[in-house]
Amino acid sequence: MMTAMDFVYRYAQPSALRGPRLHLVTTASRVSDQPYFFKGRARHPERLAAHLLALSQVVRTHFFLPRPAVLDPVFTSSDSVLRAEGFSGCVGVYARVDLSTELFDVECRGRGTTNVDFNEPMRRALLGVRREQELHLSVGVHQVAVETSGTRMVEKKVKLPLRWVKSFSEVQAYQPRLQLTFELTAAEALIFLRSFPKVPPKSLSYVVSSAGGLRLSQRPAKGAIPLGGIHRLAVLEPLLRGASGLRLWWDPASQVSAWEVHEPTGRFTLLLSPELYRGFSGEGQQLEALGSGSRAELLRKVRAKLNWDSRIDVDHLATQLLTAPSEVTGALAVLGSQGVVGYDALERCYFHRELPFDLERVESLQPRLLSARKLLAADKVTALGQGEFAVAGEEVKHIVRITGDGARCSCPWFSKHQGSRGPCKHVLAVQLYEGDQ
Repeated sequence: MMTAMDFVYRYAQPSALRGPRLHLVTTASRVSDQPYFFKGRARHPERLAAHLLALSQVVRTHFFLPRPAVLDPVFTSSDSVLRAEGFSGCVGVYARVDLSTELFDVECRGRGTTNVDFNEPMRRALLGVRREQELHLSVGVHQVAVETSGTRMVEKKVKLPLRWVKSFSEVQAYQPRLQLTFELTAAEALIFLRSFPKVPPKSLSYVVSSAGGLRLSQRPAKGAIPLGGIHRLAVLEPLLRGASGLRLWWDPASQVSAWEVHEPTGRFTLLLSPELYRGFSGEGQQLEALGSGSRAELLRKVRAKLNWDSRIDVDHLATQLLTAPSEVTGALAVLGSQGVVGYDALERCYFHRELPFDLERVESLQPRLLSARKLLAADKVTALGQGEFAVAGEEVKHIVRITGDGARCSCPWFSKHQGSRGPCKHVLAVQLYEGDQ
């Protein structure tokens, strides 16, 4: 079984901090002929450095095994927001930085997405950035160079884990379901993080409300948020010094939590899987969108209307395309599973960004969806009426029931997970069957 995909990244030179200017050297860009699609001077250089260091800490860390990470964060520039996002080596942590372009004295503001070379010398340079220093951020180099007397071309060939590729599409399914659950001041959040035991418990912890903000408990309680691998939150502590506060978002169905540090200079969001050893890649949350039977023509029309918007207006798109807003939302969910759009839980909206990987192959990487298509092609799905379907397995027929509360299946896999890890292959086969009718 293929476990990784080869990608060749070509950099004009290593990323570096040269005087006051921070150059994040990027891979080949398909956006324009200019070497950078964003350039600007940070008005709060030490805060920008802190955000980038926190993101770098996530993407270079495997939180339960001592393995080196080989992943580079992805930067997206639009008219009003500069975003950077990436995953931990264990793909159980997703991090994103949202920076308003108003926080920069902008020299060049374009639109595009690319992944960047975030090397150790540049990290060390960021650690030395102070408030009184100037810091210019440039993102978007795409020219290919060769080594001459004064120029060196850096070529990186890496094996990109398929788990990381799949995770980028998975997290888009969680974020629209997140609910704002707790909000703390920065001081309350620091007290909470510093109360953690030095040796993280192996079992689940529970985040509960207290008079001083939040506290950890080892017992489940009403309104408590279960969380494994609490040490993953340590990356937030440096950001809280000087921040406005911390928001905690939660999806009760999947038990995924999002921890958002907010401040005048931007936002840093950490999305955590509910258990330390659970990565996002195998969850299957986007399978419902991929198997929804959304019309290919509508997907093409919606994608054609996207213009690197930092906030996609669903109602406006629906009016333009003469369709219902729910149809557009469904199409955006599918495009999110393909890496074409991301989701901002605070703004409650999708944003356009094209990941620099061929995520249209995501569907081919989903064994459950492939199995569902085989069941459909073999005429294994039979409608029984009143929302019930029979799906023939190898030895028994499984019963799928579609109700207003969702879909249920009689198979052992669904009984074990109860939909917390996406639909089973039998439910997906029924969804595809209904889409063909």
